[in-house]
Amino acid sequence: MNEQQYSIDTRTLRPGDIFIPIKGPNFDGHDFISEAMRKGASQIIDRPIGQLAKKYRKKLTCPIIAITGSSGKTTLKDMLVAILSQHYKVTATHENQNNEIGVPLTILNTDARTEILILELGMRQKGDLDFLTKIVRPTHVVITNIGKSHYEFFQSIKKIAQAKSEVLLKPLQSEGQRKAYLNISSNQYAFLEKKAKANQFMIYPFQGDTGIDQMMNICHLISQEFGVSSAQMREAISSFEGSSHRMNRFQVGGVTVIDDAYNSNPDGVRYALHFFKALSGRKLCVLGDMLELGEIAESEHANLEEAILDAGVSIVFAFGPLMKALQSDHIDVLHFEDKSSMHEALLAELKSGDRLLIKGSRGMKLEETVDAVSVFFK
Repeated sequence: MNEQQYSIDTRTLRPGDIFIPIKGPNFDGHDFISEAMRKGASQIIDRPIGQLAKKYRKKLTCPIIAITGSSGKTTLKDMLVAILSQHYKVTATHENQNNEIGVPLTILNTDARTEILILELGMRQKGDLDFLTKIVRPTHVVITNIGKSHYEFFQSIKKIAQAKSEVLLKPLQSEGQRKAYLNISSNQYAFLEKKAKANQFMIYPFQGDTGIDQMMNICHLISQEFGVSSAQMREAISSFEGSSHRMNRFQVGGVTVIDDAYNSNPDGVRYALHFFKALSGRKLCVLGDMLELGEIAESEHANLEEAILDAGVSIVFAFGPLMKALQSDHIDVLHFEDKSSMHEALLAELKSGDRLLIKGSRGMKLEETVDAVSVFFK
């Protein structure tokens, strides 16, 4: 089992690490081999990282929980890490490193001390989950939900469900009983259940029309599976810290900020608003465009009004051209295409006691809004 760590970035490489020169769209790791050697890399392994991880995975004997779905993956991963770490040595994907590089790298950096490995598996197109799952070979699969994330690339919920179902691979002869946690509240449940049964998964249904319900019910099932009591589960959830810009809650200048700026889609916004609803005080939202929705983009932005009203929001600061579709006769919706102008208006409006939710797709870079609020009140 690995004692040394693998690295793909010379900026964080430590003496003794094994360097894998990855070629990406904007860089080529081969250009940094000499730097890696100067910084003390013990080896340079110039092979596909997925190939290396697939081979190394065969040495792992710990349970491996793979989490996928249209929203909530990172938050659920962070919650399960907090819960299971009370009793086990847990390794998990860092932040949202859930792609063809981050997942293999996490596997390669899992050592013999790990008792449970939790991996978030992301997807943007058909075949992504097939590639990752053949490397991971999970013992436990969680599909949080099937929503409209990346709808532009699929054009139907059914096709999204089919792509998500790639995580429910046929078993190898050497594999024992595998378990699948599926959302019975989803319209795609029957399809996923059929595939899971055909591929010899034991099925654990959970309910949840909202993100919070989904998270809690999944956590309860997996806590039971690994011998964590309900009281211990609730205690861990009450104090867990999420990944950067993922439903992180902090206070600055008397304002409670919910920083969920990493990414956005219709299901994710509704989940965040459902969480926001439980807070008291005046509520303001900064909502950025939800990208990669294709032909349904205008209607999905317009359809957010009901969830915003239900959450008790007073003012929405809507950022981006797609957000122009969000209109309301019941609350103030202020539209901006210039971030500086939005920040100026937002900071002039905020006062002590307010609650502020910040959420938008990755391309909208609303972490800049989080920073602007934080700096203003310090």
